[in-house]
Amino acid sequence: MPEFTEAPTQPRQRHDPNDNTIYIGKKSVMNYVIAVVTQFNNGASSVKAKARGRTISALVDVTQIVKNRFIPTLKTEDINLSTEELKSEDGRMTKVSSMEVTMTK
Repeated sequence: MPEFTEAPTQPRQRHDPNDNTIYIGKKSVMNYVIAVVTQFNNGASSVKAKARGRTISALVDVTQIVKNRFIPTLKTEDINLSTEELKSEDGRMTKVSSMEVTMTK
């Protein structure tokens, strides 16, 4: 009978409760709006939101909805634009635009 050895596993990355970063993905914009507002309601002085590729427009929507509907005193402190290289499904490296917005009350 063949012997099976357990493959080494990487330690799981635990979410840092002090990390106020929201990663914008494929969910509805309101899910991310609620996440940002919740971070501020829980005492965060600033919240970062990050998006790549097609979700950048959702990031802009999130910041504007939070400011116009929920937190009128919201300020956009910093906006970082960059390009990241990712491996596509077919194994090629592709460049994807990314955006990070830092918001404060």
